[in-house]
Amino acid sequence: MKWPQGWREVFLSDVIESAQPGFAQRPGEEDEGSTPQIRTHNVSPDGRITLDGIKHVTVADGDLERYRLLPGDVVFNNTNSEEWVGKTAVFDRHDGVFVYSNHMTRIRVRRELVLPEFLATFLHYLWSAGYARNRAKRWVSQAAIDGPTLLKFKLPLPPLPEQQRIVEVLQAADLKPFHEAADKADLLREMVVGASLRGRISAAWRDANIAEVRGASLVRNELLGIEGEPLDLDWPTVSLLAVCTLNPKLEPDVRPAADAPVTFVPMAAVDERLAAITAPEVRPYAEVQKGYTPFAEGDVLFAKVTPCMENGKAAIASGLIGGIGFGSTEFHVLRPDTRLLMPEYLLHFVRQPQFREQAKAAFVGTGGLQRVPSDFFKRVKLPLPSLPEQRRIVEALKHVAPQSFYRAIDQAKRLQSALITEALSGRLTAAWREQHAQALAEAARERDARLGAPAPRVTVSITEHAPAERRTDLTRPRRKALIEQLSSFQHEVWNTLRFEWRGAVLADDPLAFEEFCTSPQTAWRLEGFAAGREEVRRALEQLAAMGLIRKMSLPRVNPNTGRTEYLTAFRPLREADDGSRPEEDTALADAERLARELERRLAPEAH
Repeated sequence: MKWPQGWREVFLSDVIESAQPGFAQRPGEEDEGSTPQIRTHNVSPDGRITLDGIKHVTVADGDLERYRLLPGDVVFNNTNSEEWVGKTAVFDRHDGVFVYSNHMTRIRVRRELVLPEFLATFLHYLWSAGYARNRAKRWVSQAAIDGPTLLKFKLPLPPLPEQQRIVEVLQAADLKPFHEAADKADLLREMVVGASLRGRISAAWRDANIAEVRGASLVRNELLGIEGEPLDLDWPTVSLLAVCTLNPKLEPDVRPAADAPVTFVPMAAVDERLAAITAPEVRPYAEVQKGYTPFAEGDVLFAKVTPCMENGKAAIASGLIGGIGFGSTEFHVLRPDTRLLMPEYLLHFVRQPQFREQAKAAFVGTGGLQRVPSDFFKRVKLPLPSLPEQRRIVEALKHVAPQSFYRAIDQAKRLQSALITEALSGRLTAAWREQHAQALAEAARERDARLGAPAPRVTVSITEHAPAERRTDLTRPRRKALIEQLSSFQHEVWNTLRFEWRGAVLADDPLAFEEFCTSPQTAWRLEGFAAGREEVRRALEQLAAMGLIRKMSLPRVNPNTGRTEYLTAFRPLREADDGSRPEEDTALADAERLARELERRLAPEAH
């Protein structure tokens, strides 16, 4: 990317004093020490230090100064699940002594070159753009960015006065008041839910509908094996697994064809604030039939891994293609017996803070990825009102649902994200930069004197021109069949690339890809889907695999090292002058051959 006048691109190692990982807690120690330790869940998704769920550890003699966090230190999450690795925040606490875990890296900057707030903003932006995830090393359920990889992260370096200006503008657009209001609303909502699940909200309704409730209670008791007519309207407390099934298997008669599309739910697709699946994906059954968690329409998904479980990630599976779906292995699945239990009532129950605390106390494993074991659910007891009363409770709780509140916050986040993109590309401060050109030029000279003169800039400029598609009289049944399989989201990503962007989009360039995903001029087709950059990239990968667009590698010379790097890009397919599409024909034929080969390989498994 071409940076503004006075900016230069540097490696992270050029502008910091140190990058020091922390230390793990002692074996067997669990919140038994006296020193608070910043861990993965203490860096929030919006790039803040939070003390929610803070743990305390014992620090060995002589290690306190080595692992102590000071105000202005940048805290980088080096190890986590794929969707969270790379979160970053500035440590801003002045009240007490804090240390940090081995899953975090403390970065101390050269303040004569870079502001901690500017660096943290850029590193957290790289996380939100999916760059950190792509650079991480992966293994089962975990991803990590080691020290050498982190030090090679590249960042734009404006002169210090312009960094300060950018930080001030972004701080003025801070969403902290929104989040504080959301926290208060969540606390009030939790109190209302708790009162509802103890029968307080529906008491008057129960008294007014006593005949209906008594009849439904008799049916419930018969199904539970409770003999005799209910003498009162108290709710029996039953074993959770007496009224639902834990982690049910997929029934053989509902298994679709290998190439049939099915709903896929990664952990990131569940919004813990809304308790809903907000960004489901569509994948072929052959891709997810092994190694993922199956579920069906109406099942309740409950995150079992930290910190997702503590955050309340849970949702009802709904709107599934063919009534079934697959998701992350980090979900437990609860299938309610709908003669006795509503999925919505069950969801409210498992999202209660008290329930999550009990689940947390049952964690197994060590380190940052502890999990709720299946055995925990055998000990859970559930207060069970009759179905009419459950329906009344669920209906009442809709009035304190957070959807409208969080929609406003999400809109503010999108505006803030666009503002950050403009700031980190230099467009936001363009007019200010012109007004302060002399002072900025002097600051740039001072910076370059400390860093050394920048290497000669050598760039490779590649422009793709893809004309809009033209109507032809050619029949293209293969193409039509593929297009009919596209989800509405895939179709709009395809149209964005063809008609709005109309060239090659560099998926490995965070700022360029962010513009593709969010620019009002090009990405207006994607606004209604609330999809992140990872979902957009996955859709591009899927379109390329189907032969509808071209995936390629573009060379770019690194101005600092002089080496040629290859970046992944996607572009529309070209037409010939006569309106034919030879490139598309080749791509479709390749995709068709691969599909036949996959079907051939899967055929023995079906017998």
